[in-house]
Amino acid sequence: MSNGFSIGFGGIVPTNLGGDSRRNSLNKSTFSGFGSIAATDLMSTDFAPGLKFKGDWLDFIGEPERNFYMVISSPPGHGKTTFCLKFANYLAQNFGRVIFFENEMNQSRTKRIFQFLGESVSSRLDLNFSSDNPESIERILKTGRYNFAFFDSIQMSNLDEKELWKMKKDLFPEVGFVAISFANQKGGVRGSIVKQHQGDITVVFKSPGIATTVKNRFGEVGKEFEVF
Repeated sequence: MSNGFSIGFGGIVPTNLGGDSRRNSLNKSTFSGFGSIAATDLMSTDFAPGLKFKGDWLDFIGEPERNFYMVISSPPGHGKTTFCLKFANYLAQNFGRVIFFENEMNQSRTKRIFQFLGESVSSRLDLNFSSDNPESIERILKTGRYNFAFFDSIQMSNLDEKELWKMKKDLFPEVGFVAISFANQKGGVRGSIVKQHQGDITVVFKSPGIATTVKNRFGEVGKEFEVF
């Protein structure tokens, strides 16, 4: 099992390429103090490669870093939860442990979505239907068990912009985040929660069942993914 580093929201963070949740320690001499790093050290650092997505996921997203930050918005009934459960299962099957904070759907509806997708559900995907506040979410992520976290939705999880940004930037910079938000009247992210510039990837649903990239640091924009 090999380890590397990835540029995170809090600086350079260790990345475990084997999908293990154990944290790695950085060599403190790399830093010049106060969270800074010498530019020469940056240029000589070997960074972990992006996630080796395949097929439709490679075409839609590219090869994101392991600690990517995706923002998804959709009007009701357009398929954002179905899309995210499919994506979460793909990550769990191939890249590490996933926690899905599900505060919009109940257990029976979530099961029906998986049945609709017709996929074998990964044992590395955990679903949480009860953590609807920042404190309980942080307690779970602080276990270090998970490589990726999904929030469906931010509003129903009672997270505001500052709380979510602190989680991603300061508390869990090595964890990949997928933040699902209600849409505004134009189909974009509602209000000030999770502004598009904070994420690496922004996905919207302009029509039912079709996810579209409108921002993507790892691939083309305007790519479409057919959910149903």
